[in-house]
Amino acid sequence: MTVFPEAGPRQRVIALIIYCGALLAIQYWIVEPHLPPGTINGLWFYSGIASLLLGSRLLNPYFTPPGDAATNAFVSCVSILAAWEAAHEKSMPLAALYWAGAYCVAVFIISIISLLLRPPLGMRSPPWLIASERFARALGAPNVIFTVVIVAAVWVFHRSQPLQVFAILTATLFIVAFAPIDRLLAFISWLNDLGTRTAPEGVIGLIAAHQSPGIVLIRQTDGAAIPAGCPLLVCDDGGPQALGVALNYVGRDEGNLLRVLTVPVPALLAQRTNAVATGVGTGVAVQLTLTPDEKAAIPAAHAASIIRRMDQFCGIVDQDTSLDFLQFEVIEDREMTEGCLVETNIAGQPVLYQVIEGLTREEIVQQKNKYGYARARARKIGRWDVTDACFRPVKWLPKINSPVFLKLAEDFVHSPTAVGHFPRTAYGVDINISEAVTHNTAVLGILGIGKSFLAIELVERMIAAGIKVICLDLTNQYSDLLNTFLDVAHETAQLDLLRLAEGRGVPHQNKEQGGTRPAFKEAMKAQLTEFLQNENQRLLRVYNPAQFDVWHQTGGLFQGSAAMASLTACEITAIISEATLDIAQQGGMTDTARICLVFEEAHSIVPEWNSVASEGDRTATAATARAILQGRKYGLGCLLITQRTANVTKTILNQCNTIFAMRTFDETGKDFLSNYIGSDYAKILPSLEARHAVLFGKASSCENPVLIRLNDRDTFVASFRAAHPPQTLPNAAVPT
Repeated sequence: MTVFPEAGPRQRVIALIIYCGALLAIQYWIVEPHLPPGTINGLWFYSGIASLLLGSRLLNPYFTPPGDAATNAFVSCVSILAAWEAAHEKSMPLAALYWAGAYCVAVFIISIISLLLRPPLGMRSPPWLIASERFARALGAPNVIFTVVIVAAVWVFHRSQPLQVFAILTATLFIVAFAPIDRLLAFISWLNDLGTRTAPEGVIGLIAAHQSPGIVLIRQTDGAAIPAGCPLLVCDDGGPQALGVALNYVGRDEGNLLRVLTVPVPALLAQRTNAVATGVGTGVAVQLTLTPDEKAAIPAAHAASIIRRMDQFCGIVDQDTSLDFLQFEVIEDREMTEGCLVETNIAGQPVLYQVIEGLTREEIVQQKNKYGYARARARKIGRWDVTDACFRPVKWLPKINSPVFLKLAEDFVHSPTAVGHFPRTAYGVDINISEAVTHNTAVLGILGIGKSFLAIELVERMIAAGIKVICLDLTNQYSDLLNTFLDVAHETAQLDLLRLAEGRGVPHQNKEQGGTRPAFKEAMKAQLTEFLQNENQRLLRVYNPAQFDVWHQTGGLFQGSAAMASLTACEITAIISEATLDIAQQGGMTDTARICLVFEEAHSIVPEWNSVASEGDRTATAATARAILQGRKYGLGCLLITQRTANVTKTILNQCNTIFAMRTFDETGKDFLSNYIGSDYAKILPSLEARHAVLFGKASSCENPVLIRLNDRDTFVASFRAAHPPQTLPNAAVPT
């Protein structure tokens, strides 16, 4: 179907001049034979000029925003006030001017309210505010509001002259409702184009509007669908030629418009595009056919590389993008998932981001028409350094409407240094195990999602690095999973030696000496001293603090007896931690890790102050925390594992500079973690899959928080032990 074009800017200006001449003729020959018109007989004339010059033909040919509606209403009020005084002096009826003025005041007030109460970008307007904006746009349009003024003026000043009433109202009706000159000029222009030339081959349509920088809307001349990614040449009369890429269609009153992303023409294609543009004219889009060689020759850093990467293209950079976060409109979401990586260009460098959130938006296309789209939010990861196999920071942001590409799924080849990888990519994330110990590490998440397997992997990395590891394990699983590094006979003999110091013991005049606690502390320190010697090739020791039957005296001696109480797991943990610190201090200060205390089920052995079962547990937890706080400069650190973040002492947790945040639901845990990984990553914790974690901290190879897929146990063991085979354990010594 042939669609006649609307009047363009040139036709509207010509029509404006003709209309002004017609109004001037009516004013001079019918209303008042002198110029300029006076106030009484010229109000209709000035309102007509204002409605044409300031409104419908130049400033607001399509729609009227609330700001312009307020301006129109203010100008109308000023005109009515001037006419009011003139009419009042001549005792003319003022009712029409009164109601016209009230109408203009109402439009002005509603327009101002709409502007003042408009919500920030991205927030939804309440229904009453939407209604007020539509009222202002509809009734504040120049064709409407100045027509009201003209009708009021005719009623007050010209109703006694039928010829004047007929001439003025007829002219107003034709100009406002029919716009005959505009339509005639547009039709003549169309006939001229039809008669002088035919549509050049390849032209798909006319430029209807510029939606935003780098985005144009094309009104097609036929109904053929243009596929996404189709190369186009955009010949704009307001600038140089641009290479275009078809994005998608958006709806409008007259039909669908094709959205096209424009980028500069690469130098190697300039001669080709100039030849295509010859004879085409301006304001059009031409379909461009590029050979595979031409596409391949486009530099990867050039914005036009989108043409050869359409299989990866997923969207364009949207507003509100910052130095740390990328906001982009999703054009193709075929493989888009939470945690996937996307790439865009910053100053000629490909920079990777990780998608962490998605939401729906709507935006005005043209006039009052809107379209809905999905918007994704991604956290900056950095630029991949191939040489060092790590991400480097990039300290700037991409240009708006730059293309965004999805990193396609790749098989991850396990590296012994990688603790995991970005989901569906080959990008690994490494961990510095020494810094993980000296600056303390926490593994947080609910039951059954892989915390212990991750902790076991970290312990094995420590052992391979020559770090002595003391596991305080209430679950008894570390001895089984790490049996390669333990001599069962030797460990059993060591536990038997400690059990010699168990039991109730005997009371003592000094209650600190009563019970078996003093003997147990001495035996534990002696055993740890022997274990932590550099000459000792054993690197792993596992204790279950709940398995020891140790007592301490709680009351004074009376008639040869005293009250006794058994030590809790928290108190046994404190004994081990303090003894380890004393031994570490004897080794002097160091910047590298030497000893790591592993707190499995940390909420039970280092609980928060409001979760302790007794005052003794509170004192013991404080002692353990003190050992961790002081231990860093002596090469002593900790690995903390818990499923109850809220119930672990924050004195130790706040010292954990590296965090593995896995699936968690409790608000306390999410609030705590948001201080480390940010609220964006904290929001996705409840939906994390098993074996996935958000990693952040000094030990990570990435500066920012990242969502990673953790290593599978079997894959890790096969890869890591091939590079770091377990050492042969020395023969067990015979206990004495």
